[in-house]
Amino acid sequence: MTSEQENVYDTSKCRLLRTYDLSEVDKLFLFRFEDPEKAQNFRFKPGQFVEVSLLGLGEVPISICSSARRVGFFELCIRNAGRVTSAIHHLNPGTLVGIRGPYGNGFPMEKFHDRDLLLVAAGLGMAPLRSVFLYALDNRWLFGDITIINSAKYANGLLFQKELEAMKDIATAENISIVQTVTRDPDFDGLHGRVNTHFDKVNVDPENCTVAMCGPPPMYKGMFEECIERGYDPRYIFVTLERKMKCGVGKCGHCNVGTATSWKYICKDGPVFGYYDVLDIPGLI
Repeated sequence: MTSEQENVYDTSKCRLLRTYDLSEVDKLFLFRFEDPEKAQNFRFKPGQFVEVSLLGLGEVPISICSSARRVGFFELCIRNAGRVTSAIHHLNPGTLVGIRGPYGNGFPMEKFHDRDLLLVAAGLGMAPLRSVFLYALDNRWLFGDITIINSAKYANGLLFQKELEAMKDIATAENISIVQTVTRDPDFDGLHGRVNTHFDKVNVDPENCTVAMCGPPPMYKGMFEECIERGYDPRYIFVTLERKMKCGVGKCGHCNVGTATSWKYICKDGPVFGYYDVLDIPGLI
């Protein structure tokens, strides 16, 4: 190690500016770097993540869910699912946390240009795909028709539901279709059923469309089959697999999967993978 900058475990101080309840267990956090130079120079790609650390408690990898064009600030959607995330949920605005990253490869957004876009999210999967969606909105002229399918078991688990509903009027004018559906909530006054049952509401051309999806592993097999049967090009199907990640830089080995000939670290080689990666690497999903 020759300089402080090369220490992959270095953190930068970030101040929590605001929290917003998204569900009973999910909150949206807005952070700003304390160092103005760091704030000015921080860049990320949709699909990348940061490590959030609390002194004395540990750290967790969290995908960035805000617009990549916004400079100086970033947002994280964090689920209260463990010791560190529970502590983060109890932080008050003004608190400082440690941030390192961004890490991972992110979605190859340049490869998405000049094509239609289909985003499929289930549960917490809406968090990283929100960043992809905002990228497409910020660069609307680079994309064709867009559909986003946001799903959850229950209505109170539909992340960013109000935000997406508020966009619907302008989305229609911009050839953007927003579909929100639940699978187990009889009281929801909206669409019901799994994401693949709503493909008739998708407004994209399968042969010229890029698919990005994020959700629980059982969702992927059904979605892959649905997409292939409908003529989507498997070279343009991507998933983000934020499973088992811990250190974020491929040092701890917690997220390594595959065999001797197809060894991958989800944190370093992913978390975004293509359709053929999923087929070739055992244990990826």
